[in-house]
Amino acid sequence: MDLVLRPMSTSQVLDRTFYLYRNNFFLFAGIALITPALKLIALLIQLKIFGPVVVPQQPDAFTPQFVQAMVVRVVISFAIGAVIYLIGTALASSATAYAVSMVHLGKTTTIAESYNRIKPIFLRILWLLCVVVMFTFGPLILSYGLILGLAFAMPMLARGADPQLAVLLAALGGLVLGLAGIVGSLVWMLYALCRYALTVTACTLEKLPARASLIRSRFLTYGAKWGILGIVILTWLMSFILTYALQLPALLASNSFIASARTHLTVASTAWIYIADFLGGALAGPITTIALVLVYYDQRVRKEAFDLQLMMEAVGQQAPVPPAATAPSIG
Repeated sequence: MDLVLRPMSTSQVLDRTFYLYRNNFFLFAGIALITPALKLIALLIQLKIFGPVVVPQQPDAFTPQFVQAMVVRVVISFAIGAVIYLIGTALASSATAYAVSMVHLGKTTTIAESYNRIKPIFLRILWLLCVVVMFTFGPLILSYGLILGLAFAMPMLARGADPQLAVLLAALGGLVLGLAGIVGSLVWMLYALCRYALTVTACTLEKLPARASLIRSRFLTYGAKWGILGIVILTWLMSFILTYALQLPALLASNSFIASARTHLTVASTAWIYIADFLGGALAGPITTIALVLVYYDQRVRKEAFDLQLMMEAVGQQAPVPPAATAPSIG
């Protein structure tokens, strides 16, 4: 324990991450199965109901009925995906955080024990994750809402005294504001992701309320955001590459990269892509969470001497000696 609870650089955090993952693969992969499994089930059900996505090659094929059907499918998929993501991530990230804390400190645990430990705080974790998502992606959603609002306002401006000038000014103003809003929202999104990256871990391991967990994450990530950003980008990139490599055979088989009379994915190819996404999420999903939990311990060691706290607790537990062990032998 004294060897692992020490300040670590970003490369050492990643090295420790892969060490723990490699030596506890079935534990972490088993915990991470729930999110991609729920997503896979939802996608297969939607595939059964709506069928594979077909993109017409002729412009006249984009009829109002076709566009309406696509919008309905996208809205349903987004709503179902958001609910599954929040529930699955709340379960998997919290259980993974507990499992990492155990194996990192030289203890043992199981998949069932990890999930049982987070049952009492699951709703708190779910609410906390919703708050973090709102803080992180809220400005980006508002920026897109502004662009859509201006697009819907164009017909009203066209009825004015000088419709061409009004539409031109509105289009230019909307474009500038929209682009500025999107760029600013993306910068804020990365900042907020790093700022609240340790929220779920703090809530899980310290049993803190939601508001206290947010404050705790802000304190622990202060001065460490660049390292967290590098870890998040690197681990997400690894997950994307792994998932894309698994999906590549289906994409090639369906001629998705070759111009044809009708570009589409067959049912079998679409199912393959969904299964590849499941495997990629199950295999690469735990890596980011493991690394962030290690960053949590690293920051506690740096800012709170957490290693000394554990050593003092261990000494305090071992200090009292049973009377029978010190009594002289009689005989």
